[in-house]
Amino acid sequence: MKCKLLLSALISAACLNATASEVTLYGVIDEAVTVTKHKGESAVVKMDNGIYAGSRFGLRGVEDLGNGNSVGFILEQGFNADDGSEAYAGKAFSREALLQVKGKWGELAFGRAGGLSSDCGTYTILHGGALWTSYYTDGNLASAFIVSDRMDNLVVYRSPEFSGMSITAMYSNGTGLNSEGEDNQKWSKNSHYYGIGLDYSHNETIFSVIWELLDNKDLGAKSTQLFTLGGQQGFGDWTFWAGYQYAHNSQMLPGWNYATQGRKGVSQHAVTAAVGRNAWGGEWKFEGNYAHGKSNHSGKKYNIWSAGTAYEYPVSKRTLTYVYGGYGKANKLLNTDEYKSAFNSWTVCLGVSHSF
Repeated sequence: MKCKLLLSALISAACLNATASEVTLYGVIDEAVTVTKHKGESAVVKMDNGIYAGSRFGLRGVEDLGNGNSVGFILEQGFNADDGSEAYAGKAFSREALLQVKGKWGELAFGRAGGLSSDCGTYTILHGGALWTSYYTDGNLASAFIVSDRMDNLVVYRSPEFSGMSITAMYSNGTGLNSEGEDNQKWSKNSHYYGIGLDYSHNETIFSVIWELLDNKDLGAKSTQLFTLGGQQGFGDWTFWAGYQYAHNSQMLPGWNYATQGRKGVSQHAVTAAVGRNAWGGEWKFEGNYAHGKSNHSGKKYNIWSAGTAYEYPVSKRTLTYVYGGYGKANKLLNTDEYKSAFNSWTVCLGVSHSF
């Protein structure tokens, strides 16, 4: 009897709280059959997940404070749909954990989220690619561009929109953790992230300009700077994308080992271009990517190119099927066994993505 009364009290409390704060449960389950071949290795056929969109579940809530102000939160966890494991070991909400305050003056957020060029989360403003970072990197934007990742200890400000434009600024007070997984170092020894970007959207025209800096103090390396711009333009059934990036002293190239390759990282120029067309009830996309750069330590040069194509068909408002194929190749400095897992490969896959 006591258990029933306790359960009834908890349900009543939840109902009362729901009137004060709106909470939404949402998520994505994405699974695919893939065939992947890396240079010097046999082709692998497997179940994979998160190809079109990362598998996740999340809670989103907001409370109206009046006068146009509100407080809200986002708690989002990534998982691997093929085996049920967490996407990032040890994190309860690996994709986003944000407290937000919004008003006519803009919005402030605190917690964990993706960087401005990360192509993940609430505050990314990356544009210019048709095949984003969820697709395999042998054909998508991340094969050539160097993009920021999700980070802890973020403070974000997004301005109100004016004439289709808004400005987003980000700062992380410590992107690096010690051996115990804690951020308890002096401020001067922490690795910090700084980013600012302008985002524009009007009708079928979208573009952004982004500057980011990671000071790499935990690596004892030169600061990385990323200058990224890109956009898209629609013309009825057709859409065109294009983007450019300059990366300076980057330690973020896939597979890069600063301990053996030098603490000055790499500097590179990268471009992307893509086209998409609505066809047969879905959308066909094709993208090409190219980058050329050099090691700032050895002076050795490299280039990367990749191409990918996809057809995405919405079965319903919440369910989408897709087929994807991509090929990537790197030359000179990156045409070695050390980098074959990140470059020099091809992939084909067939998948289903369902959102709720």
